Amino acid sequence: MMLLNLLWILAPLFIGFFTVVRSKTLLKLIDHSLMILIYLILFVMGLSLATMENLNSELGNILWQTAIYIVCILGMNLLFCIYLDRALPVTTQKAADYQTSTWRLVWNAAKLLGAIVVGIFVGQGILALNILAMHDFKVINDVLGQGALMLLLLFVGIQLRSNGIGLKAVFLNRYGLILSVAVIISSFVGGIIAAWLNGRPVLEGLAISSGFGWYSLSASVLQKSLGPTVGSIAFFNDLFREFFAFAVIPLLMARYPLSAVASGGATSLDFVLPLIQKTGGIKVVPIAISFGFIINLVAPFFLVFFGSLAQ
Repeated sequence: MMLLNLLWILAPLFIGFFTVVRSKTLLKLIDHSLMILIYLILFVMGLSLATMENLNSELGNILWQTAIYIVCILGMNLLFCIYLDRALPVTTQKAADYQTSTWRLVWNAAKLLGAIVVGIFVGQGILALNILAMHDFKVINDVLGQGALMLLLLFVGIQLRSNGIGLKAVFLNRYGLILSVAVIISSFVGGIIAAWLNGRPVLEGLAISSGFGWYSLSASVLQKSLGPTVGSIAFFNDLFREFFAFAVIPLLMARYPLSAVASGGATSLDFVLPLIQKTGGIKVVPIAISFGFIINLVAPFFLVFFGSLAQ
């Protein structure tokens, strides 16, 4: 079963990576489609939450557990990476005056959360009006979520290839490779500690810590394998990493550049890359690309692996 899950996660990612798309119009369409798919995946997660009993009380539990995961995982990431910064110093350029819009970050997060809320209300309406039986509702929900995730991974693979990133350049970047290993190990350590504090199984903690900031993937995979509660914890945990990255990258870059790059997790390859370049200069960009690429490759594997073992 685990091998089958790995296949439907990794196959579209690698098919996309080895698909050559040169049309700028098509690449732009794929870029817009990715955001639509993310909203669809979160909407499906909301539909799944609608099937839960005592949803209101469960939401409080989700937020409490999420807070513990955030503190433990990001805390361990910083501890490991600050040590790495001292052992492997990296030269950066003087930080540029780069301002980020707090309101834009909040608005983007609100839209993502809104997709979940709409899904909850739609799901509760469907079940309350007996439009679909519970079994049929869950089957349709699973098929819709799995289809959206496979398409998203296909498009992500195409985007990775279109950036002109060669596998040789990625895996031969010493800093990027070492930083990836440090973030993976420290995330797992943080996930184990958080699971212990929450009174949850270790494998569940390892699964939640395997998203590395890729919230749309972790939410979908873990919601499918471990249920909507764990999927929601993974989503909020990984979504917070974006806010954290935008807050700490300008503060850390001058003294701890590897820690700054690591804070973005999977988004270091795309969403926070402009901030990394502006604050750290061009020398840090290859490290961020290598690190982000590796994290994007391993996240699907670890999510499926630990999610399957934790079932």
